[in-house]
Amino acid sequence: MLVACGSNVLADLEVVCPSEKQTLLLRGLAEVSRGVRTVTGSVDATGHGPITYYTVPFRKGIFSLSWKASDDKCLVFVFDSKPNGKATHALKVYVNGAPGKGKDERDVLALVTYDGSVHADKKATIVKHDHYSACNQWHEMSVTFGGDKAIVSIDEKSYAVSSERFLEPIEKCGVGHFSGSLQTRDVKIQRHDEL
Repeated sequence: MLVACGSNVLADLEVVCPSEKQTLLLRGLAEVSRGVRTVTGSVDATGHGPITYYTVPFRKGIFSLSWKASDDKCLVFVFDSKPNGKATHALKVYVNGAPGKGKDERDVLALVTYDGSVHADKKATIVKHDHYSACNQWHEMSVTFGGDKAIVSIDEKSYAVSSERFLEPIEKCGVGHFSGSLQTRDVKIQRHDEL
């Protein structure tokens, strides 16, 4: 199967639906019923809410899923790379909020990149867009990585972002929230090798 991504033609498409071994929940409780994963929980003492990580490494590819949140509070989608052997954020996508105090904003999508960032000195670039995803409705989302670019698509709207960090393989993808419940289904990673 051939897939076009920007100006590059990609081949050897491999679609991975993460297995239980490739899925890790940090904080909260998870239940799976009829193909829908429901995670409940709230923020802990460190300020982090429940997050499910999917460990399916890829250099170029697409992470996609459908999601539904029980409230309109901020959701975060995390994409980690592993430069120098240590896991670090390459991209965070905040839906209905932004990092820090921006988590209370509701009509914003924030794309956060980490060029030049090291664990002790987190240098983030934040780009905000007008966007709102209603609670208690299913939403389609995908993030396409190719070269130094990523395209975030939510419900047929797309947002582009670039970062040198995207040249490193993505090691794991995370889906998190801060309160209530978050349902996900059809989680998959499409990995590509360049022709």
